Amino acid sequence: MKYRVDSGKLTVKARSSIHDTTTVWDKVSGEVEADPETLATAGAHALFTIDMTAFDAGDWLKNRKLRKDFALDDHPRATFTLVQLTTVVRDGAAFTATAEGTLRWRGKEVVLVLAGRGTLDTACVTATATFELDITKLGLQAPRILMVKVADVVAVEVSVRGSASS
Repeated sequence: MKYRVDSGKLTVKARSSIHDTTTVWDKVSGEVEADPETLATAGAHALFTIDMTAFDAGDWLKNRKLRKDFALDDHPRATFTLVQLTTVVRDGAAFTATAEGTLRWRGKEVVLVLAGRGTLDTACVTATATFELDITKLGLQAPRILMVKVADVVAVEVSVRGSASS
């Protein structure tokens, strides 16, 4: 079955010794191909696109700094291709799984392994996954905000909701 992503959110928590910063991207689109009956054996495939220019880091100064330091207007799209699901455990429509795929952004590719959970039936799919990302693998350095250095490894949570499409 095919599903169209109707909504999604990418939340990134950057840690520092003084204050963590949470940034939210809320324009996620994409497609998922999965069968509720064979999820555990055949897995799923998906392609997600994130509009990297549509974000909120909590205040205008952080937003401005992030937009400039990461050249978000020059690199407005990131994609994640889901290649494989493993360790799928189903309980009715609900499931947990390990997702493996590739993040593409800024001309770089990073293989990711995500811990996820969700629901899948013939009408809709929902999924939430978490992972840690070393941004240096994307050619980035964590920004300094005033005198505070943010860590290069960030905690990421992504969630999507999709409806069945033809």
